[in-house]
Amino acid sequence: RLPLSYDLGREVLRFQRELLKRLEDGGSPAVREWLREFPLDKNSVRAITRTFEAQARYAGVESVSTDRRLSVEVELDREEYRRNFYVHANYGRQFNDGLSRLLAYRCAQEANTNVKVAVADHGFTLSMPLNRKVDLRGLLDDIDPAAVRGDLRAALEGTDLLKRYFRINATRALMILKRYKGHEKSASQQQVSSEMLIGFAREKEAFAVMEETYREILEDKLAVGAVETFVAGVATGDIDVSVRRVDSPTPRAFGLATLMASDVVLAEDESAVLQEFHDRVMAEIDDEGVPIGTD
Repeated sequence: RLPLSYDLGREVLRFQRELLKRLEDGGSPAVREWLREFPLDKNSVRAITRTFEAQARYAGVESVSTDRRLSVEVELDREEYRRNFYVHANYGRQFNDGLSRLLAYRCAQEANTNVKVAVADHGFTLSMPLNRKVDLRGLLDDIDPAAVRGDLRAALEGTDLLKRYFRINATRALMILKRYKGHEKSASQQQVSSEMLIGFAREKEAFAVMEETYREILEDKLAVGAVETFVAGVATGDIDVSVRRVDSPTPRAFGLATLMASDVVLAEDESAVLQEFHDRVMAEIDDEGVPIGTD
């Protein structure tokens, strides 16, 4: 399948805002009636309605991201001794790669610990040891849009991504030769040469090859412009950040949770984990949840 683009992701978020409004005003019947206006079969209408209704009953409508709200779930996994943040950023993989690296860098500085990151089209997961605690909403509020590029550059230091892109650009600039004395150099040999050169390049102020490497990663790989726009929206209050503690991932976070699940190896394992998440949510809804509207 094609990756989710940033612009399409924003349209999906607008759609979710409209759906939630109808769910709050008229319940599931109003949502189904509205969805029938789209080219959807009855099974799709029913599935979409049930998903959002279960999400709202389990964690509230604030747990769904819209074009005006970023929803974050915090799960304390005591078995794995991890604190997991499920960030519902439906802006596509490039944007999420950029924002996740930015937040992971800030979290690592704040909590003085390593932060694991997993990225998907519809969001990303940050994971740190359970005994470390950060205020993700506060971190986002404190980020100056003008500091985004500098923070992302700092976050790239020492990463394989930076080394790989530097090798590509160094080869383009003929700092690294693909062929030498009639012999082809393997990619691994070129990588060794680039790692020897990258230290030299860092010492040079505004070294062209190094600057082009950063530019290419930030602009083409991490969608830094979109990240800056988003951070500015948070700073001005146009985008709210909703953080909610959950005992188990919500239905719309199942996919994000499996990215971090240590026991997911095969497709059958993923199905089993998803079923376990689903059973937990439905059990809690049956025990405590109250439907929104009438069905």
